[in-house]
Amino acid sequence: MKHAAPKDAKALQVLLVDDNPIQLSLLHHLFRRHGHTTLEAKNGAEALILLATESPDVVVSDCVMPLLDGYQLCRLLKDDRATRHLPVLLLTAQGAGLARFWAKTCGADRFLVKGRDLDHVVEVAEALVRQADRPRGAHAVPRLAQENFGVDAIQRRLAQALEQRLVETALRDSIARLYTAEHDTMRLIRGFVEILQELVLPGALLVAYLGEDGTWCHGVHGSSASEEDRRALEAAVRQQVLPDSRQDCHWHPVPDDDERRRSLRDPILRVLPAITPGHPAVSALGFLTERRAAEDYERLFEIGAEELGRLLSLEDSRLRLYRQAVRDPLTGLYNRRHILDMLELELEQCGRFGQDLSLMLIDLDHFKAVNDRFGHAAGDQVLTVMAQRMAFGLRKVDQLGRIGGEEFLAYGPQTDLEGARALADRLREQVAAEAIPGLPAGDRVTLSIGLAAWDGPEDTVEKMLSRADRALYRAKAEGRNRVIG
Repeated sequence: MKHAAPKDAKALQVLLVDDNPIQLSLLHHLFRRHGHTTLEAKNGAEALILLATESPDVVVSDCVMPLLDGYQLCRLLKDDRATRHLPVLLLTAQGAGLARFWAKTCGADRFLVKGRDLDHVVEVAEALVRQADRPRGAHAVPRLAQENFGVDAIQRRLAQALEQRLVETALRDSIARLYTAEHDTMRLIRGFVEILQELVLPGALLVAYLGEDGTWCHGVHGSSASEEDRRALEAAVRQQVLPDSRQDCHWHPVPDDDERRRSLRDPILRVLPAITPGHPAVSALGFLTERRAAEDYERLFEIGAEELGRLLSLEDSRLRLYRQAVRDPLTGLYNRRHILDMLELELEQCGRFGQDLSLMLIDLDHFKAVNDRFGHAAGDQVLTVMAQRMAFGLRKVDQLGRIGGEEFLAYGPQTDLEGARALADRLREQVAAEAIPGLPAGDRVTLSIGLAAWDGPEDTVEKMLSRADRALYRAKAEGRNRVIG
């Protein structure tokens, strides 16, 4: 039964590579039957010669052939800028185990085991062309086809391709090793820059990252990159990825030898977005180097940007999970479990060094009435605003968390009971000074606060909380809006 190509399908030019004349003829007639034209080569070397003058839409190649097999052909094509985006479909009559692994390693776009239904080969080839992201323009000749073509040239290019793949693997591995148990975004970025700077200098390398905690912008430069060059690189990075950022970039000079002190003879500035999967580009890798270096190491720079995106994606995910684990989702304050864990650690420090520590149990007065009168949405608004005001009213060394409903816990390191009383009174007055948005102008939400201070090595978190709770009960019983301790 003949299968005609759909009327709206584009007729393709397919380069078929196979040393078996019967198999080559079958594929030729199969693609012709579907409305496509073909070019034929008996091995990878002949395929490269054809690519010097022809520009097919897809390559369909056998894996096992003399002189230059399908894996080697694919590796050479994928490592060449001229043919990198040319889709390659590898076919084999062998088992799929090791052959599939090598096909993936050499960069093949798809891999199929030959079967009776060869029509599937056409379907896959057509799909690869539809999905391909090939730049349009003049025909580009593979590097190998531009040389004195022969066995020596093939062996040399294969050796270079294998070395390139080894370098790429080493680069990915080095960057992956940065992500250890010691989580620190700036440390990750500095480590990444240190790994990649050997490829770029002389010139400059810059990484910018917009995270939840603000913008990181870190760069290194050699003596051949002027301040004007660095400012141009900053502007290019911001323009593409971080247009609204006003964060100054931190530049660090890198010692360079005599060879690297020369001026940039043919400089080129490039910016590559570091994509975080599922999110807009929030990071970028920018560099200034000589044009020849940028062309020679283009794939390594692309890999660097990919790995940077993966690295920061992992860090973003870790930070989000950490915040979900320790933060109250409504107010953004520490949740009950985390604030009590922190208090436990602080008590250990008190026992070790004999330092003072005081805590406050804080309750919003008449909060149930707010929910009853204005609804739970207004109640959530009150909790959020009051949490912000309390966080702003405390000192930087103090810690604050929501431990349930309208109840909060704060503690002050190296603070005795009288110091805590003064702090609590000031906090109580500050948070009630202004009305809460969404409530009547005359309404004020006040605080009742119970205090407790560390009472020596035998004291515990539970005992301190019990004393503070009793003090809070007294504050409520005596009229609310007061501090007892």
